[in-house]
Amino acid sequence: MSAPTVPFHDLSEFAIDFLLNGRGDGRALAFALVQGWPQFPALDVIFAMSMAAGGIEQTLAGEESVAQAMNTWRMAALVGVDLSMMRKLGLPTDTAADLMAYWQAHDRFFLPL
Repeated sequence: MSAPTVPFHDLSEFAIDFLLNGRGDGRALAFALVQGWPQFPALDVIFAMSMAAGGIEQTLAGEESVAQAMNTWRMAALVGVDLSMMRKLGLPTDTAADLMAYWQAHDRFFLPL
């Protein structure tokens, strides 16, 4: 497996920026992370999403921010469910690219419409 091209801190900042600047919700964020950093460990996708959701919850008030954080928490959990299913199917679960391959072949939920 190749080394990540950006530090994990940058991945977390990207996730927060993505959500706060109206580029999409947690579902779109999952796809953007997997597409943008296919070499990253798959669990880092969940971690970055969780860090973003937690950061939004802790620093922002308001109904819209709470909804954005809750949606991102749910989507991070669904990425975890996908990784669990991949493992049950005997598929590789190491990288974000493995997640993308699973989504393309088995579960298109996170892929853009």
